[in-house]
Amino acid sequence: MKAVRSRGVAALLFLHVCFLAPRDARAFHVDGFWSGMSAEQFAFAAAARGLTAQPGEAGYFYLGASFPPLHLSRVGFCENILVSYSRNIQSDADYARMLADIFSAYGPPNKMQFSGDIEPGADAGAFRAAGSANWARGADRVRMESAFDWRLYRGEMFRRQPASVTFEILNPCDH
Repeated sequence: MKAVRSRGVAALLFLHVCFLAPRDARAFHVDGFWSGMSAEQFAFAAAARGLTAQPGEAGYFYLGASFPPLHLSRVGFCENILVSYSRNIQSDADYARMLADIFSAYGPPNKMQFSGDIEPGADAGAFRAAGSANWARGADRVRMESAFDWRLYRGEMFRRQPASVTFEILNPCDH
């Protein structure tokens, strides 16, 4: 009975720390994770969402939905403090929502780059483009990258649109 009560108290404390702590104390906050959380808090939050957190190379975790995890995210730690969170973005499903959330929290980007071209030759008609946008606010850094490859092949339109977003804080371990 004490073990059940202890777990209940621990869960309530976790919820308080995770969701009731002032947002200013935790720089970025995205997908239920925030800068400053410990590896243990991260693993607990991931498990609560039905995800698997698996340690990777030194200082990193990979977050996925199966075992072995399908890598959905890469999460960096410095001295047991979360300092970066990167994930793939489903271009058709949540790119616009993610971009709107970033604009709402950080305003317009500090820097944007775009390049694109239409391919001649064997891939004639293929449109390829790449873009990136960077935001900075205080210690927060956000980078969104996208690539587009659209082509007409044998009468069918094929398109590939990989995208990713990275949230990070200035990392004391990098200095």
